[in-house]
Amino acid sequence: MQKCKHPFNSIQVQNTGEIYCCCCYWTDFYSFGNIFEQSFDEIWNGERAQAFRRQFLENQYKYCKLDVCDPYLPQGDFEPQLVCEYPKQIEFSYDRHCNVRCVFCRNKADAAEEEYNRQKEKRIEENFDKIFTPVLEKAEIVELNSAGELFASRHSIEIVKKIININPNIKFKIISNGILFTKEMTEKLNLTDRLMSVTISVHAATEKTYNKLVERGNFNKVVENIKFLSELKKQGKLDNLQLNFVVTSVNYKEMEQFAEFAKETGATAFFINYHRQIESDELERELDVSKSSHKEYNNLVKILQNPVFKDENCFVCDYLKNLKPVKKSFFDLFKK
Repeated sequence: MQKCKHPFNSIQVQNTGEIYCCCCYWTDFYSFGNIFEQSFDEIWNGERAQAFRRQFLENQYKYCKLDVCDPYLPQGDFEPQLVCEYPKQIEFSYDRHCNVRCVFCRNKADAAEEEYNRQKEKRIEENFDKIFTPVLEKAEIVELNSAGELFASRHSIEIVKKIININPNIKFKIISNGILFTKEMTEKLNLTDRLMSVTISVHAATEKTYNKLVERGNFNKVVENIKFLSELKKQGKLDNLQLNFVVTSVNYKEMEQFAEFAKETGATAFFINYHRQIESDELERELDVSKSSHKEYNNLVKILQNPVFKDENCFVCDYLKNLKPVKKSFFDLFKK
């Protein structure tokens, strides 16, 4: 197995100050250290960081959830070392402010949690320049925001401004639901010439299906903004445009149409299986059409045989690729 780059050139910052090499959920919450308690040098090349890298060099990957992470391992030629230069990529992935509610995401607001997060964000904002200037000056890429919606958050918008002020040459990888990712917002934040990669979470090819999955969304605005981003890509101002589609029982029949839309816009259609924990076990069973026990499972398997999913503009996660048809009894047809 090729080595993943993240432990050697990337960090993820959480609002608690904890520093991870990538998604904390996928690395069993293995923290390199806390930025409010240690210097960055102590964290980045400290004992915990070196211990994590050592097991990578020995091909152990014992802290990683390879069942969900393996398809996304960034590959490439580089020399992995126990002691590394400052990271090239920094991910700020903690701001949970969002302007929509998706049925397969966190669909309930918690006032106490929101207040807790506000206090943590305030602490980061107040100490941002002091803590992150030395790191950002040497970084090449900043990634925002896999936890919420960047453009719906005053805090994240301020962080973007601070980052550009520290390093005007920085490039951004942005994850968004696309509603507020307008041409006007892009220009206002001086992002037009600083975009490296944009991922838009859409999950549907029609407004009707989108509205079933995304509360308070705006499908037509998302499509409009995707077309704007598509133009940036054509102009060479955006390297990669990706459209995400979490496969559920609500939307799976639109996968082929979604793949075609992505191709028309010069984007990559990115299909992943539903794997989030939500409040209702019954709702989870109903949504997860990729489970062989679901009554529509074989329909999904049949759709996945379409050659469109082998096109270079399509990525289908290994879990979905490996689904096989199962025999169903008469009574299975009446199950959820």
